[in-house]
Order: sequence, then structure tokens, then C-alpha cells
Amino acid sequence: QNLRDSLDEAGCDIKVRIGLREGSSSFEEAREVGFSEDADTLGEMYDIIGKSDLVMLLISDAAQAALYKEVFAAMKPGATLGLSHGFLLGYLESIGESFPEEMDVIAVCPKGMGPSVRRLYEQGKEVNGAGINASFAVHQDKSGKATDLALGWGVALGSPFMFETTLTSEYCSDIYGERGILLGAVHGIVESLYRRYQRQGMSPEQAFIESCESITGNIVKIISTKGIKAVYDGLNDDDKKIFEEAYSASYMPSKEILQEIYDEVSSGNEIRTVIMHGKRIDKFPVGKIDGTDTWQVGEKVRESRDEEN
Repeated sequence: QNLRDSLDEAGCDIKVRIGLREGSSSFEEAREVGFSEDADTLGEMYDIIGKSDLVMLLISDAAQAALYKEVFAAMKPGATLGLSHGFLLGYLESIGESFPEEMDVIAVCPKGMGPSVRRLYEQGKEVNGAGINASFAVHQDKSGKATDLALGWGVALGSPFMFETTLTSEYCSDIYGERGILLGAVHGIVESLYRRYQRQGMSPEQAFIESCESITGNIVKIISTKGIKAVYDGLNDDDKKIFEEAYSASYMPSKEILQEIYDEVSSGNEIRTVIMHGKRIDKFPVGKIDGTDTWQVGEKVRESRDEEN
């Protein structure tokens, strides 16, 4: 949507198309925001790939690993492959393969989820500087124009600031951040504290407040806008001592675990794990997190949360 709207506003006649697998439920969502088969802006995935000068491959990591050969074969000569994540490079390297030499390969990687990219793009029409920052990478530049294309893509996406990286650095930092912080660490810390506090006699509701709410509740607003130092500065003297003791005790164990996670990612082990997981997911599906005790108790607690304090 962002690309289409930016190009329309600039008066360009470049057509933005969406390609989906047959039977995808996303067809209806695409139609609701203005894409259609009649206008030749919506169609089957490989048909759209074959028509495109820039193929933005935005399917899941597992799907990229499973379908990359078909995608490469469907691309027309001279087309550019665009990625929003460096995972495919990591996967290809792990199996001793590479991108076809005759194509440009670029990436524009927004530092936020899709809904946020769209919401802040629309906000940016009225608020200067709104938008999601992005990194960009040029992995192969056969045409000599790959950098210009990547920057143009980022601008059309609505990124107010872009910084250069490499596909290797991107996937290492992204997957490491997910496993070590965004998903792995936050979930692990919350679950362990939630169970520990209950073993010490707390009610489930209070245990949730002392664990999950401490990380994802109001304190996150301070960390997001002012950093964790501001949390420390806001404590009284006794609580500052507790903070210092806890920080010092946890620093080296955490650093060791995070180093192990980064090594697993950079070596390709984590990528191989993702692929193996994708192959067995039909037989062993992932459980739903909203069915866990922590999640269900959390829904009750959040209903009574005071967002202003």
C-alpha cells in the first residue's frame, strides 16, 4: 500500500502488484485496500513474479527456503530480487548455494511490523518525521543501479531515515534479537518469574503483575522513550541498591547466553533449526500461546490496568 500510494502521489506510472498463492485468504484483504484482478494489480504469485521488474519476496522464512528455486525460475531476465530480511542468504549459504549471478539482489528492512509501517506512513502525511526507519543492503549489483533502487524503495515505503548494512549483518542481528531479546528473553524471563513467585506463595494475578507487568506494562514506556537508566534514576536509594545487585548478578550469565545465541545464528545452526521445524510443523504444530496459564491470567490483570499511572 505504501509503495502504491507514494508512486501515485509522485505521478509515476509504475504499477504495484500483489501476488498470492492460490486460495490465500489474503486475496480479500488485498481487494479491500484497492488491489484487484481487473486492474491487473492482484494475482497468482508466480504470474505476478514473472511480470515484475522488482520482485519483493515478502513470504515467510520457511516458505522462502522451500520455494526459492521456483521464485528464481519465474523471474524475468534483468529483474531485481528485493528482500525485507536477510534470512534467504543465510539459508542458501548453509546449503552451499547462492543467488543467481545475473540478478540484482537488494533488501529494505523496516524496523517495525507491517501494521506499524502502514500506520506511521499515514501519520507521516501530517507529522513531519513519522515513519519506520529501515536498513538497506545491496548484495548484488549487476545493473549498477541497485543502490538507487533500494533507496527509492525505502523512500516510497515511508522511511524517514535509512542506514546501510549487509544481508549477513541483517539476518544475524535480526534473528539474534528475536531469539535473545524480543521473543526468547522476554518470554523466558516472564515465565520463569511467574512460576517462581507462585511457588513462593503469590496468587497467579500478583505473580503476573510482578513478572510480566514489570517488563511489558507501564515500565516499557519509560524504557522506550528514555532508556533503562531512567528507570534506575526514578528509584529511591534502597531500590537502587536492589537494582544494582540484580543487574550485577545477572550481567555475566545473560552475556554468556546471548553470546551462545549469536554464535548459533552466525554459524547457520539456528537457520537449519528453523528449516527443520518447518518440515515437521504439520505433524507437530506449535501450541497456541493464548492457551497458557500465564496468558489467561494476564487477560484478567490487563482488564484492570490503569494506563495513566
